[in-house]
Amino acid sequence: MSSPVSVSVITVTYNAVEFIAHYLDSVFAITPTDFSLEVLVVDNGSTDGTLALLESEYAGVRLLKNDQNNYARALNLGIASATGDFIVISNNDATVDSGWVQGFLQVFQTDQRIGAVQSKIFFSDSQLINSVGVEEVEHFYFRDIGFEEEDSDRYSKSVERNYVTGGSVMFRRECLEEVGSWDESFIMFMEDVDYSVRCRDHGWKLWYSPHSILYHQYHGSSSDALCDYFCTRNRFLFVAKHYPLELASCIPSSHFFKKEEYDLLCRSLLQAIRTLYQLHDTSTVLQVLNSLRKCLPGYIGDVSAYTFFTQLEVVLELRKIRVGIYDHAGHFAGGGQRYVAEMAAIMQQRYDVTYIFNREVALEDYREWFDIDLAKSDVKVINIPFFDKKKVHTPNEHMVLTQNSNTFDVIARETLNYDIFVNANMLGKVNPLSPVSIFVCHFPDQERGRFFQVEKYDHLVINGDYTGEWVDKRWQLRDKRRIYPPINMYNPESRPDIKERIILSVSRFELAGSKKQLELVQAYSELCKTYPRETSDWKLVLVGGSGEENTYLETVQAAARESGCSIEIKPNILVEEVKDLYRRAAIFWHACGLNESLPERVEHFGMTTVESMQNYCVPIVIDGGGQREIVVSEKSGFRFSNLGQLQDFTARLLIDDALLKKMAQQAFDRSKVFNHEVFTRSVESLLHDVELQLLGVDQLPGPG
Repeated sequence: MSSPVSVSVITVTYNAVEFIAHYLDSVFAITPTDFSLEVLVVDNGSTDGTLALLESEYAGVRLLKNDQNNYARALNLGIASATGDFIVISNNDATVDSGWVQGFLQVFQTDQRIGAVQSKIFFSDSQLINSVGVEEVEHFYFRDIGFEEEDSDRYSKSVERNYVTGGSVMFRRECLEEVGSWDESFIMFMEDVDYSVRCRDHGWKLWYSPHSILYHQYHGSSSDALCDYFCTRNRFLFVAKHYPLELASCIPSSHFFKKEEYDLLCRSLLQAIRTLYQLHDTSTVLQVLNSLRKCLPGYIGDVSAYTFFTQLEVVLELRKIRVGIYDHAGHFAGGGQRYVAEMAAIMQQRYDVTYIFNREVALEDYREWFDIDLAKSDVKVINIPFFDKKKVHTPNEHMVLTQNSNTFDVIARETLNYDIFVNANMLGKVNPLSPVSIFVCHFPDQERGRFFQVEKYDHLVINGDYTGEWVDKRWQLRDKRRIYPPINMYNPESRPDIKERIILSVSRFELAGSKKQLELVQAYSELCKTYPRETSDWKLVLVGGSGEENTYLETVQAAARESGCSIEIKPNILVEEVKDLYRRAAIFWHACGLNESLPERVEHFGMTTVESMQNYCVPIVIDGGGQREIVVSEKSGFRFSNLGQLQDFTARLLIDDALLKKMAQQAFDRSKVFNHEVFTRSVESLLHDVELQLLGVDQLPGPG
């Protein structure tokens, strides 16, 4: 090459602060002779200080930021931005020899049809060879030529190769432009083997140069596990692209199959068939699918093969995603039912949603109970013979512990009809057989026992950290996703400066007295005696649902009358009246869990507390259960451990009106963490991950 050429060096980083300085220092130590040099770093979302180091110490580097952690995508971004006649791609957990660039160019001078030249790569901690090219060793498994060998004369001459590694390789720009973009579906690993095949298909030659030398810290910037996974996954992708009729025959030799990692095997095959479907004619696709239909049941079992092909219908966009939501207590208007109904309302906008009940339930009731429209969802009733014979309307898990077989297998079989199965109400004995499953836990109110199935679910959703703590303790399950309940009790007429002198409590009047209304009446009576002047124009209002002949309610009413204080008891009032009381009240009391040791007797979350805060009420609540994550004590309210503290905190607010208004605003601000908008975003994030899993799509941590 008589005239100077330009060379662009591209390296991709992800949390590479440990390596990048050594690499760049070695590159910049090269003295260009008959070439110019530019260096580009494409970052995939580093969080370890890599970006700060590059920006402060390496002004000569062109820094590009990728929008997701995808190595092949980063290469495309770097190549599109590079200006060189020749473009080098290399790892950065390495250092380069002073003749690294010139060693490439010497080989290119020998033949204009050479499209790429690979370096001689040594392990950085020895003189052993890492790679002098790539070769196929068995049925679409590849390895580095010379791996872990001592250097010798056999690797001292430039030779043509069938495949080159992306660890250190220079491309002629014309080759890159003709062959096109790197395949981003590979993400990382084997993308270089795929590109080698494509180069040769376009008539470009691939060579190895012994004079271009790089010292590589093997798997320094990526783990062995990551390499094993993507190499095994991408083998199927590679075969689907270039040798589709060999796809089925690759299964027995797959590392996933040998390790009995059938979920990873199926996930990889889904992506491979998507590629097959996009690149090949219908006849080839049908031939491959027919081969898989014949062999898969023998490899992974009938059930897994069935779910694989139903999942494939979604991957190939032949139908909408089907969701089954099972609620064995769906005929009750409870908080758990509302929580999942809000999820269903989001899901039905994009999926075919079916509610599964064990008795007749009309989804129109959900509109009446919760003001949630589920008109786009269907209902399916599945009777469970065991409970029908005993005339039990709501299935009880404790009743089946002595049975020889799992009574809930009838529901497990039904899960095969759905792509996503949602267990809505903590019935832990349902085995999910759908491709993706979600277990919603409002509280783990039982220990592990016979037929326990919860660990088989792909996603465990909890309603708060308190529930999560008990999931850890009782079920030893730590991989959870917290989604707070959606609470939307905002009243546009609520303001902190126009509050009335009302202390409000909203809880059911339960026969067992677990909500502690009687204790609140006693506390208010003592407060009035201790602070007669400050409480003279205040009143306590207790609101809650109640059944007929409620002796506990009668006891509370009697105590209120005997107290001589301004106390109103309002059972079973309309929701509009409750909303109005939230608007008018200045302080909110909640004592469920007072003097209780069992976790079931403490408020697991505390929805009414949040409802009050959304209306500028200052909450004074028990220091336990879910209330601890709602109320930041001394800022957005107070948390008490005994009735004396409840009285003292309340007195502070009665005496200091400025403090009352300040905390009312802070309570309102805090309530935004638990509103419907946050819930919707959290559910959308969950569904995003579920869809990626259902489609077999891999996504590494990073900016995407």
